[in-house]
Amino acid sequence: LVSNEIQFKDIVIVDKKITNILNKKSCYLTEIENDIVFYLIKNNNPNKKYIRENILKIKNDIETNSIESHLSRIRKKFDKIKTKIVVQAKKEDLLIS
Repeated sequence: LVSNEIQFKDIVIVDKKITNILNKKSCYLTEIENDIVFYLIKNNNPNKKYIRENILKIKNDIETNSIESHLSRIRKKFDKIKTKIVVQAKKEDLLIS
């Protein structure tokens, strides 16, 4: 079993557990939230279309607020662990900083 671990700024994610390395606060991500955060961190130009089609498995022609709901829950978990990382959405483009 290989552990998926990624570090970005002041957080580390190991096996769907996100931890702020400065204050040791942590919480768990769902499988989809974990996939979204990994995608946001690893890609230079993340966009909603990719998340919709490849992570959420939703066809592009279906109207849904699913991505916004997941991003909102991710932001709340970031707030809970007191990280300074921000996830921004501008139309179809996303930015994590």
